[in-house]
Amino acid sequence: MPDTSDLTAADALISAAWGHPVDELYHYLREGSTHDPALVAVLRIRTALVIDYSDVAVHRERIHSLTRRGHLPLHHDLQQLSSSSAELRQAHAANQARLHAIRSIIDAYPEGHLAQGLTRSLDRSAAVRAEAARARSSASTPAPPTDTQNAGHTTSAGTRNEVRSPRR
Repeated sequence: MPDTSDLTAADALISAAWGHPVDELYHYLREGSTHDPALVAVLRIRTALVIDYSDVAVHRERIHSLTRRGHLPLHHDLQQLSSSSAELRQAHAANQARLHAIRSIIDAYPEGHLAQGLTRSLDRSAAVRAEAARARSSASTPAPPTDTQNAGHTTSAGTRNEVRSPRR
């Protein structure tokens, strides 16, 4: 089971900075309600952090299987153990670097600025959608065209329009 302390810390930082849970922030971006570049950057870094946790889980599982009780590691097992532990340390270092990057982006703004910006963006987005809905509902539907072209029109014998059979 991977240690989720870095991911939990990242989620806490993001939620505190923007004032909404991380899942809602992803939803706002997918919906197009906000176009905050700082939020996009932070959530992309968080996505990489989540992906790295699957690598951490794989390396930990491999290390646990190679060092289980009663198992005497063979020569090739020692090589796998060594490479898995090195890759696990590397993944942990990458997670720490990603967490630091998230912290750096958030710290670049004054406290409360990101949450206020998101609130303004969501309010503008809601106002635009409401205005578009009002415009759609108040728009008059065009009247169907009157058939003035055929009024009083007679067809002469021998034209193609006289003989039409229904399509089957």
